This record gives sequence, structure tokens and C-alpha cells, in this order.
Amino acid sequence: MKPSLLFSSRTRKIALPVAVLLAFACGPSFDPNEFMSFFMPETANTPPEYNRYIYTPQLYADNDLGGYGDAIITIDENVRAWVAYAGGLLPETVVSKAIYNEETEAVTRLIASLERTKAPAVTYLRFAWSADNGHANPWPAEPTPVDSTKLPAQLTEAKTAYQTSIDPFLKERYAFQAVKLASELRDYDQARQLYDQLVKPLSKKTFISDWALCRRAGASLALKDTALAIYEFAQVFDRCPSRRKAAELSLRRYRIKFREDALQYAKNDRERAAVYALCAIQPGQDGLDLLKALVYLSPKNPLVELIMAREINRNEYYFNTSGQEYVNDGLLARPDSTAFEGRKTESVSYFDKLRTFALETAENTKVGDGAFWYTAGAYLDYLGKDYEAAHTHLDQAAKLPAPNKTLTSQIALQRMLLLAAQTETVTPEAEKQLIGYLEEFDRTTNFRLNNAFVNVCKTFAATYQNKTETKKGWLSGCTRSKDESVDGSSQAKAYLLTMLTTEAHPDAYFASTVDSHAIEDTIAPEIVRQAIAYTGQAKPTDFDKRLVKLSGLTDDYLQLLLGRRLMTAHRYAEAADAFAKVNPKIWKDEAFSAYFQRNPFAVKMPRLSAPAQNGIEAVNFPAEPKKNLYTPVTFARRMAELEQQVKAATGDQAAELYYQLGCGAWNLSWYGNSWLLMKSYWSAAEPPLYDMPTDPTAKQKRFDTLLRTDYYTTAQARAYFQQSVKLAKTPALADRSAYMAARCEANSFAVRKSIEQIRNGYVYEEDSTFVKNMRTLRRSKYATVYNDFFRNHRKSRFNQEMIRECAMYKDFISFGEQAAD
Repeated sequence: MKPSLLFSSRTRKIALPVAVLLAFACGPSFDPNEFMSFFMPETANTPPEYNRYIYTPQLYADNDLGGYGDAIITIDENVRAWVAYAGGLLPETVVSKAIYNEETEAVTRLIASLERTKAPAVTYLRFAWSADNGHANPWPAEPTPVDSTKLPAQLTEAKTAYQTSIDPFLKERYAFQAVKLASELRDYDQARQLYDQLVKPLSKKTFISDWALCRRAGASLALKDTALAIYEFAQVFDRCPSRRKAAELSLRRYRIKFREDALQYAKNDRERAAVYALCAIQPGQDGLDLLKALVYLSPKNPLVELIMAREINRNEYYFNTSGQEYVNDGLLARPDSTAFEGRKTESVSYFDKLRTFALETAENTKVGDGAFWYTAGAYLDYLGKDYEAAHTHLDQAAKLPAPNKTLTSQIALQRMLLLAAQTETVTPEAEKQLIGYLEEFDRTTNFRLNNAFVNVCKTFAATYQNKTETKKGWLSGCTRSKDESVDGSSQAKAYLLTMLTTEAHPDAYFASTVDSHAIEDTIAPEIVRQAIAYTGQAKPTDFDKRLVKLSGLTDDYLQLLLGRRLMTAHRYAEAADAFAKVNPKIWKDEAFSAYFQRNPFAVKMPRLSAPAQNGIEAVNFPAEPKKNLYTPVTFARRMAELEQQVKAATGDQAAELYYQLGCGAWNLSWYGNSWLLMKSYWSAAEPPLYDMPTDPTAKQKRFDTLLRTDYYTTAQARAYFQQSVKLAKTPALADRSAYMAARCEANSFAVRKSIEQIRNGYVYEEDSTFVKNMRTLRRSKYATVYNDFFRNHRKSRFNQEMIRECAMYKDFISFGEQAAD
């Protein structure tokens, strides 16, 4: 597989305009949590340990299922407690390795430290290690089977030690061990009883008692006492950081949602608030009512703002995601698209409810942090297209203290979105505001910031072109209908803004960005010319200079792009002029020195030695020279010269000129050796059928475009070769061109065949029914030129020599032989 080649655009590597990227090599990572959203949940004034509960279509925002592994050193409240208990003589890392990983050296050091003054603690540790069976990780690579026969004796030992221990530190831990062992024995009734008998009476409780409560909650859940389990898990989640993940996952794993009867067990407002908070962050439910209750009971609860951000983001997901995308991307084995569509229809009204609550809460002094709530309200104003209210509420937010930098960025982001939404005609003042925002939010690794950045660039690009709706890409080449006038400067600015929607940061990939190759492959040459004029103007404005700098586009890049687009249009003389303006050093860079090294007019075939006929030299099939004597400039000029020379030529001379044109056009295609003069990349995974739209109309449009793409169909080369056949007087010359024309026709069929694979559900190419259908399709629509070659051009020495020298040729003519059977 050849490498892909990317000519500098958003990579900002202006000094190195050609970069080689190995196909399928390690590239930028993508965020699996990404969906269309402009509201950053990090604006919430929430402690970082809760960030995993930010809304995501995935299981968790941090993709952390527990942090297990032999190499992981856990420093939690239990480790810190043991360090303090041991007199602070050992580092936390050593204690962690001893307690959780049972590393021999660490265990030796911990025991030695305790044996001198706290010998009972050594006894407890040895018991705890034996009771854990060495499993700190519930999913070890090579698990040791648990010897369940030891559990009853260990449970008895734990209960006995509890009764005899006089050390509160150890007594609480023996109580926990007893509850845990009873749960592992699946004696859930006893587990709950032991908690009540051993843990509850303790005069001083620490997080270890909450560990035991987490086990008791698990027992309640196993006994189908779900309401009580919710209450118990909620208290663990609220009070115990070291078991917070386990408590929350216990609900999420079984898709347990809020139950009113869980509140009956709460003894005060904090405990009731804990139930609402834990349930509000569970997926698959609207959390606004739970949030309202939480704010009433505990307005300073650390999850209040996070839950509000969750609800906004979650509703955005429903609002912006199609049912098909939900089915394709959902985590559920059997996603309910009907239920999804039903909730999607409610998303607009739910935004209104969230807006009302946000603005009410902004005035609630018990909650505080009005900047967050006004910002959230302004965002919901924006979504509802109440732009005046959005400005008002953003101004109110900006006057209040911002608890974090992200909230300040969110305010600026929303002002940028409002600028794009309200600008009908781009003025210098709008440009002045726009460029500041673009500079602030370019090259981000946050997908929400990137979503907004891309949205604004597309909106302004459309506005520059007097378009009322933003297209998803530049497949139209930035063109307008003939009755609408757009000046060259506006066209250029629109193009540069569209280039800003491509990937900017080397460490991140975003689904919302545009593939720079798609822009390069579809942009009209006239637009590139406008961009060249714009970037090279004598008196650029401050906006012009900053936009050009931000885009990273150089004159070399644009001239090379213009040359490629003109070559694609077979406007060879103009392409030569464009290539001539590229710095000659570019032709010596890695890409061209590696992938433009073979004669662009040669298609490898065997030589033929035939006697001259009527004074005409024998047809000689040229072998490719070891060194390519052409540059992109001289090759394009030679193609232009051939087009002019062939107009005055006749007979074999004209046939030879057309054959050279055909070879040049063939080598400019995906199949040839000069593809680098048409595109900045090459991949074996072409034509690009791997990211088809789900919309049937859009998908058919993409198919139609591919069927017309000469780079894959080699239609222009076929036309040249057919003209050569038509004018040739020497049989071998006609046969050679006829063969190449038939190969071009086969390329067109290959594109159609790839499309049919997609239409048939990505059917295997070797599927017998598919093979039969494709053979029928080729015979009926893609064998006209082939049949002419097979019937009329296989009697010369060309055919004999090709059969002898070329295995691929034998395969090629086998289609005709099978058709004749």
C-alpha cells in the first residue's frame, strides 16, 4: 500500500509543505464521547472526581471501568489511613503496593514496621490477604480460582476477631471483612444482619463502615430490595470517595432508575438529596425533576451544576442525532429506535423547561454561581433562536465572578455563535470580532469547542457566498448559480474559512471536521485562483493577514492545488503555468522524489519487434526509463503540446499521439504512476466508499459522483485510446490502444462493482450470487469496448506477445472467453 500524502493546510507546517503519512499508521486519537454539542459541561463548578458522570453516549465520560491492573498504584483513603496507623514511617506507594498488590518487598517493609508496636495489625493483614485470595483486580489476566471452601471458616474467624479486638482501627475492618465474606458466600440475609450487628454499633465510623454499607447495599439488591439498595448506594456515593465508583456502577449496570420509595429510608435532607443526586446521573431518563428536588434539599450539592450540564448535553444528543445514528452507535444490543424517536420529538419542549429552570436558579441566592446559570440560560436562548435574550443573559453572566476558566471560554464561545447566527452581511466590524474568536478557539482538543468553531466557519463561509443555508461540505466547489454574483475576495474568504474546518490539532480527531482531501478534490480551479489573489494582495487588511495566517495556506500550496485541479479538468497548459509558480524545491521533496519517479507517458508492456511497413517504423512498446525525465511542469506542458499536435496529425502519427495522451491520462489516475499530480494522497482503500451517508438521496448522489470521477473511471484516457484505435493504420498500434481502452472500461466497471457491494449490504466480493450478478452487469453495460478488442484485436503479434509475457493479460481476456462459451 502506498502512503497517503498530505500537502500542508491546517497542519500549519508551512515550512514543510509536503508531509508523508503512512496509511493505517498511528494517527490522532478520537474522542468516543463526541456528539454534536456546543455546551461544555466543564463550565460546571464541580469537583474533578465527578467528571466521569458528564453526559456521554458511552458508558462513562472517562472510559474508566475501575482502574484495575497490576501496574496501577492506588493511593486512596485506605492507604492514607494505614500510613497514619503505621506512624507515617512508610511512603504511601509502599503501603499501596503491600496492601493491594501484595508485592513481596513492600509487604516485608510494612510488616516489619507494624510488628514492633502493632502486632495485631500484622495478624489482620495476613487474614485480609488470605480472605481476598490475592484478587485486587476482579478481571485478572490469569485468575486464580477462589477456594470457596475456605469462606465459612474465614467468616467465623472474622466474627471471632471482631469480638476480641480492642483496637477500633482493626475492629471496624474485621466487621467489614465479615460482611464481605458473607456476601461472597451469597448469604445475603446474613450479610445484612452482620452489618447491623457489627458495623452499626461502632461508636466511631470511618470510610470502612461505608465499604461495609456498599456490601450491604449489594446484598439488598440481590434480595430484590431495590428501593433500599438505592438508598444505601446513594449514601455510599455521597460519603465515600473510595467506593463512589462501585456504588454508582451498581445502579448503572442494572439500569436502575429513581424510585420514590427509596426516600422512605432517609433520615434527613442530606440523605434524601443523596438519593436524588445518584439517580439524576443515571442514563436513560430525564433528570430535570430530580435536579429540582436536589436543589430544594441541598442547593450547594457538588453535583447540581453537573446535572444541569448533563441534561443540556443529553437533550442535545436527542435533538441532533438521527434515529439511524442512534441504532448504529448505541451501546445497547437491541437499541429501541422507536423510543429514541419519541424522545427526540420532545427535545424542543424539554429545552424550554431547562431554560426556565436555569434562569430561575440564576436568581436563587441559596444556589449561587449565577454566572453558570445565566450562561446556561443564554445557551438555551440561543438554541431557541431568541438571540436578544441570549445577549442579555450572557451580559449578566459576564458581570458575575466565573468559578473556572472554562466558563469564561463558554461565554466567549456563545458570543461567537451569536455573531454567526445574527450576521446576514459580513461587515468589517463583524470580521474584526470573528477573527478574534477564531484565533481563540482554533487548534482545540475539546470536541464541543471544535463543534462550535466548525459551525461558525461554515456559517460565515455560507454568508460570504450569500447562501441562506450551510452545506455540510464543499462538494460544489464553492460555486454559485449564474444569476447570483459573489466577488472574488468573498469567495476566497469563504474558501479559507472552509479550510479552517479541517483537522487542526495533531493530537485529536473530530467527527465534525471536514476532510481536507474532500475540499482539495472538489474545489473549483477558479476559487483557488481567487484564493491566490486574496493571499497575495498588496494591501491586505488586518483581518486578511490574520485569516491567511490562521489558515496556514501558502502560495506554494495554492499553486500546487490549482495545478492539480486543472490537471483533473484536463486543462494541461493552465496546469503547467500553475506548476511553474511552485517553488522547484517542492519537486525534490519526499513525496515527489518517491512517487513521481517513473515515465508518466509509459504503461509497462513488452517490446515488439516487427518489420517496418510502408516506410513506417516498427511499433515499439517503450519500457519505463530508470529515471523520470519529467517534472510536473514539463509533463503538463507535454500533455498540452500533444493535444495541439494531434489536431494536425493523421494516421499512425495521430494514433501514436493519442496513445501518448492516453498513457499520460492513465498515469494521472489512481491506477497510474503520476497520481500525485492529481491528488495529495493515495490509498488502497479507494474509491472512498467507507463513509457513505445514511440518507438514501445523499448516498445516491455520492454514488453518481464517483461514477463520474475520471480519477477512478479513467474515462478521459479511454477516449484518447479509442481515438488512437480509430486513426491507427498499423494493426499492432491499434491493438495496443484497443487493449488500453478496454482496461479503462474495466476500471469504470470496478467502480460500479464497488458501489454495488455497498448497495447489497457490503456483500463479500466472492459471494456466488454477487459474482453472477456482476458478470451479467458487466456484459450488459461495461463490455462494449472490451468486446471490440476481444473480437477484432487478438490476431496480431501484440496479442501473442502479451499472452507470453503478461499473466494479467491472460486473466483479462478470460472474461471474453467465458462469455463466448
